[in-house]
Amino acid sequence: MTRRLPILLATLGLYAALGIGGLGVVRAQQASQNELDVQTSESLVFTAIPPRTEVIEIRPGETIQTSVQLKNISGKKQVIHSQAKDFIIDKDGRTPIPVTTEEGAPLRWSLAQWITVSPDSKTIAPNEIAQFNVVIRAPANALPGGHYAMIVHSPAPESDRVGGTAKKLQSASSVSPQVGTLVYVKVPGNIHEEAFIRAFRVPSWVEFGPVPLSYQIENTSDIHISPQASIEIKNIFGMTKEKIVVEPLNIFPYSTRQFSAQFDQTWGFGPYTAHLTVPYGSSGKLVSANIVFWMFPYRIVMAILVLFFVLLALYIVIKRHIDHRNDVKTHHIEVLEERIRELEQKMRDE
Repeated sequence: MTRRLPILLATLGLYAALGIGGLGVVRAQQASQNELDVQTSESLVFTAIPPRTEVIEIRPGETIQTSVQLKNISGKKQVIHSQAKDFIIDKDGRTPIPVTTEEGAPLRWSLAQWITVSPDSKTIAPNEIAQFNVVIRAPANALPGGHYAMIVHSPAPESDRVGGTAKKLQSASSVSPQVGTLVYVKVPGNIHEEAFIRAFRVPSWVEFGPVPLSYQIENTSDIHISPQASIEIKNIFGMTKEKIVVEPLNIFPYSTRQFSAQFDQTWGFGPYTAHLTVPYGSSGKLVSANIVFWMFPYRIVMAILVLFFVLLALYIVIKRHIDHRNDVKTHHIEVLEERIRELEQKMRDE
């Protein structure tokens, strides 16, 4: 699911964070110099509200209605086309790329065919917030698990703007600025949940902190997960030096997402163990992994050892010099004492 399809809509400004709330603002992007020349004078800016929905639970055969909003924060009136599209996740594990069924959208998690957006075309004045109704009709044979789609809003090309209304887009592959809201749906039932830790990495040897840590979580579940991972760092004596809580981010079915953290301790000596714990899913499942790394400021230790040996050498040289001088003085004293004894003996003999 993470591989990029060969036929995708060209450059899309759909970088709404999948695991973070807030408003997604997307600016117009151009794929060629010709388009750049045409659109330079028109800075098209929209805000999708919200960038993603909360998980909507729907049963097979059920119909649910919700709504999304779009704000025109450009300086002129815009004619907008709106439609539901399936999407895949790019190789970075976070960027949604809208696709059509013909382009190979994953039907197992497809949601676009269940959705009707009303109205599908709308004229939005500057700074106006427009509301779009989203009707979700789950088929009777809907599979349990997650289903995902994106409500995509696109400005109508100038040639299609007639009398304040918009015509249907003739080409889904035409390049235009787009912004969207991700829709998450869950069909209850027998949902398989399973995840794995991949590529838990840390430098095997570091001189100083902070120490970077990274890992990947592969989700082979029938639904997206948002694991509340933590990393506990212990020293050689088993004492906990730091517990790092990693920000939870959505991982879509059959995709892998990269996570990173850091151990903020600056100084350390000896081996440390990083214990990664990743609870996930609605039934409290857990995966974990350990990795060992060393912290040792070898350059400072070497400098201290060099200084120690230099001081030791100086001490030995000075001590030998002092001992030599003492030996000479002792020898002179002994010679003088011997001379005195000889003189005393001579005086007694006389």
